Amino acid sequence: MKGIINDRSVDFEQGQTLLDILANSGFTLDAPCGGRGVCGKCKVTASGNLSEMTEKEKALLTESEINSGIRLACFCRAEGEFALSTGNSFYQIQTTSDREEYEIDPSEKVKEFAKENGNAIGIAIDIGTTTVVCVFYNLISGEKLFTTSAINAQKNFGGDVMSRIGFAIDNENGDETLQNAIIGQINGMIEKSGIDKKLIAKIAIGGNTTMQLTAARLSIKSLGAVPFEPLSYFGCAFSAKELGYSPENAEVYFMPCCGGFFGGDAVACMLPAGYDNGDGKTKYIADIGTNGELSLEVNGKIYGCSTAAGPAFEGACIRFGTGSIEGAINGVKANDDTPNGFEFRTIGDKEPTGICGSGLIDLVNVCLEKELIDETGHIDDDCPEFEDDCAVQLTDTIYLTQKDVREIQLAKSAICAGTIVLDGMIGSKETPEVFIAGGFGTAINLESAKGIGLLPKNYCDNAKAVGNAALAGTTMVLLSEKWRDKAEKIQAKVEILDLSTDPVFQDEYVENMIFDI
Repeated sequence: MKGIINDRSVDFEQGQTLLDILANSGFTLDAPCGGRGVCGKCKVTASGNLSEMTEKEKALLTESEINSGIRLACFCRAEGEFALSTGNSFYQIQTTSDREEYEIDPSEKVKEFAKENGNAIGIAIDIGTTTVVCVFYNLISGEKLFTTSAINAQKNFGGDVMSRIGFAIDNENGDETLQNAIIGQINGMIEKSGIDKKLIAKIAIGGNTTMQLTAARLSIKSLGAVPFEPLSYFGCAFSAKELGYSPENAEVYFMPCCGGFFGGDAVACMLPAGYDNGDGKTKYIADIGTNGELSLEVNGKIYGCSTAAGPAFEGACIRFGTGSIEGAINGVKANDDTPNGFEFRTIGDKEPTGICGSGLIDLVNVCLEKELIDETGHIDDDCPEFEDDCAVQLTDTIYLTQKDVREIQLAKSAICAGTIVLDGMIGSKETPEVFIAGGFGTAINLESAKGIGLLPKNYCDNAKAVGNAALAGTTMVLLSEKWRDKAEKIQAKVEILDLSTDPVFQDEYVENMIFDI
């Protein structure tokens, strides 16, 4: 049978969900819960021969959305011909860091490849849970040739790593589906570059452990149960041809990982930050996302931990939350001259469609300052009612709900408590150099982060946003054998702290749930 998605004809089987049809047809849709029907984010505009709307689907949509023909792709099934629009959601993706100059030190193998083929091209790839970035370089000269980025195609199967691990466990071909999605996407991005695939000698991939495993065609099921051990800690190369990457002559190097939830991206961040360079400085990195990876170097030792911050900062479990797409509210200030007491900006200066992580942090901070939220996180009873509870109204259609505030409290407390555990390793009142990495870390207002208690106050005062440090570190490894060796040396030095059994973390997690007003 045939249907229409964004004016393109697609094949499908009767009774398939729209989410499955989208995934099978190469479309990426935000589905944070992995199609389990609980998040209400996989919204599409659809018409035609479709299944009746269930009460559960109705409960996750507003009346105006229902009247506008909005359906949830995980609930709605195609019984015959249909037409569907996913809208125009373009993510604001962090493709740069504060480091744009790199040491060039190609291996003898790369030099020989260039001699035989006339050139040697490499690709540095940052596979984030939400986005994928590919940067192409001349491995001999170091010249940057092409940059491309996209929403991670695995988002159809879950918005965070735990959702995707659950998808792999719950579905017979779950691992293979995730693997094919990311490898197929990377091959498409390589095709988009227009670069002769025969000239590509080397690919370096950095990402969290789950992402790297899927990109290496290894199962992620072991990360779903104690002791959460990955099938590989990487720091090694594979044949591109054997994994199914289109540049068949290339080797694919995966950044070394240190644990099931402390991945190659965390190690990559340490390289541009100067970890293990012998300068004696104390350094701290926070790569804040759905799985906050935190690290500290002090007195020649390196400690790492991961905190289950959850998907709140990605907007996944927030009523009107969204990713960093056009129209997302990404900054909020108080302004009593406006109808609701706020002024805000949106990505692309578009009409507001929702609120992303940086906007959420600003909004909660402003609400604390205006005493619309108290120290316990309770929204003032005089605020307008929305869905049978008090809520803060930002626009005519966008609210901050009580449940949203609780999700932010859980997320910020996890990051702050993890940082306090690491800080205890310093043994003095010294504040380290503080680096905030990643697209989210770059976007947030550090004063707002300080206001809601995302990090200890002295850390916020000393913080520097460093952009996509994981991509920068992966690029360093791509272009220089010296940095590849350094990454593997750091991997051997990192001591992972298990926060789940740490009494200090448990105490601080509870204590930091409260807002410090």
